[in-house]
Amino acid sequence: MNKKIIYLLALLPIILFAGCTKSNPTTPNNVVTTVPKIVSLTAPKDSILYGGSESADITCVATGGNLKYVWHVDLGDIIPLNGDHSMISFTGAACCVGPKTITCTVSNDSGTVSKDIIITILENSTFPNIVNLFSDKTDLHVSSKETAKIECVAQGGFLKYTWSVDKGSLVPDPKDSTIVNYTPDASCIGTRTIKCSVKNSKGSALDSLQVNVVN
Repeated sequence: MNKKIIYLLALLPIILFAGCTKSNPTTPNNVVTTVPKIVSLTAPKDSILYGGSESADITCVATGGNLKYVWHVDLGDIIPLNGDHSMISFTGAACCVGPKTITCTVSNDSGTVSKDIIITILENSTFPNIVNLFSDKTDLHVSSKETAKIECVAQGGFLKYTWSVDKGSLVPDPKDSTIVNYTPDASCIGTRTIKCSVKNSKGSALDSLQVNVVN
């Protein structure tokens, strides 16, 4: 047999094998994406003390592939805890006291989805202390229907304010419990004593002031 023909026959199985091998167009870097879905947004606690000594670690579990995580809060500090930012640590300063809404937005080429979680930043509670109790007027004329604005400045955290007067009535400020307005009538002529009590879980404090009611 011709040597050339024998050589070609020897190569035939290799050619046939190569022709039957399927190529795989998918590479490990190609990830199929779908519209993101947030499965859960959780934290082990729903309140923390202000000052950074205590944090809430928040975890977002989502599906969809090639996900990007973006977090937002109006007041407070967000620190990523892992590479894709699906876990963060949240802390807040004294200016951040109160409930804070933290939003996690998850996105990819197929869409975007967001979910909120609320963490409350608490004050450190101490024994109440009334720093100042004052009125913008010390003499009130009934004929002029004058009103005194009285304010109580106190410290302690989580304070509840209670007001009283020996004669007449007090109207609390609807937006600020540290302030009341006192408008006397003719039956209140004389020296009137107004008291402010502040209270929290640690204790209570009381202070008073006097105003002079005249015709």
